[in-house]
Amino acid sequence: MINSWKNIVHQASFEQGKELFALVDAAKIDEIPALFFDLEEDPEYFSLFFETPQEELFDVAPYLIRLSADSDFLAWLLNEGWGQSWGIFIVTEEADIEVLFEHFRQFLKVEDPEGNRLFFRFYDPRVLRIFLPTCNAKEVFDFFGEVVDEFLVEADEEDNLLSFKKSEIGLNAETFHIFRN
Repeated sequence: MINSWKNIVHQASFEQGKELFALVDAAKIDEIPALFFDLEEDPEYFSLFFETPQEELFDVAPYLIRLSADSDFLAWLLNEGWGQSWGIFIVTEEADIEVLFEHFRQFLKVEDPEGNRLFFRFYDPRVLRIFLPTCNAKEVFDFFGEVVDEFLVEADEEDNLLSFKKSEIGLNAETFHIFRN
């Protein structure tokens, strides 16, 4: 079988009876969330900045959106956004978007060694693909929690997709080479 972005995303999620979400960066994509409504009939989404002091920063916030197998937003994101660092995909058995929303919000800010609170842009694939391989087993389990089965992330090389899963000993990473149509 030829690996395409769509095939890999569908195989990891929908073909296994799992849910697929995207966590996209409005700082990188103009007109989010209006674009959700342009491309989806009834989009189910949350800004991770909702009900935080950063709520007014809606135009640069990270947004969690549920995707269906026939989602126009998913097709648009794969076709137009791959290689642009617009966001990451989350594969889960958890169907409740609010559970995922609460899980990811806890990672928006981190503390550096000097005690300064900093924004953690884990939803940027350039950040996530560097961060996850540095995590020990406990950190992997904390970051995935009980809700995330897999992260699908664009790689440095435009024709590669990275899959990150938690395993009994920590992180399991796999690279898929993508063949362009």
